[in-house]
Amino acid sequence: MSESQRYRKAINLDSDRGDYEAFYTLQRFSNEENIERNILEGKSLYIYSHITGNGKTLWAERICQNYINAIWYKADLSCKVLFVSVPRFLISMKDNINQQNDYFIHIRDNIQLADLVVWDDIATKDTTQFEHENLLSMLDNRVVNHKSNIFTSNISPQYLEDLTGPRLCSRIIGYSECIQFKGKDKRGVSR
Repeated sequence: MSESQRYRKAINLDSDRGDYEAFYTLQRFSNEENIERNILEGKSLYIYSHITGNGKTLWAERICQNYINAIWYKADLSCKVLFVSVPRFLISMKDNINQQNDYFIHIRDNIQLADLVVWDDIATKDTTQFEHENLLSMLDNRVVNHKSNIFTSNISPQYLEDLTGPRLCSRIIGYSECIQFKGKDKRGVSR
């Protein structure tokens, strides 16, 4: 996670309470009583909305923070949480072919170790065969080893297969609880 993602930011429900169910589900998933069990059991979430900037990534960050808060006192120094910007990761994967890319190396070296991986902005574009096979392999290993994943996307589950193909979609949607956000874009809005 970047330095700024480590700081706790306010998560506010819109006045119309349109995202109440999503907020409640995410709070229940990540509260002090449930977070460690949910992650260690390999539970995964697919948080989506066709609207940008309405809190999907912020909630993924909050879940990471809550998990770290729950385990910090008994954790070893291995990677427990990994935050992957999928668009950045795909670019760094290609860059790594010609010249070592530190971001790609860090992700590659820790992706199977982490208890929780956030795949932020998955399926923002069509993937090449190379990108697809690498993502599929990484996700398949995590699923087989019962590792927890959080996916954020602007793609509804019923359209995800069009961008990821059936095998990758199956590993994302088939193992995840789907949570839809309906609220408006909050970026740039002063609080």
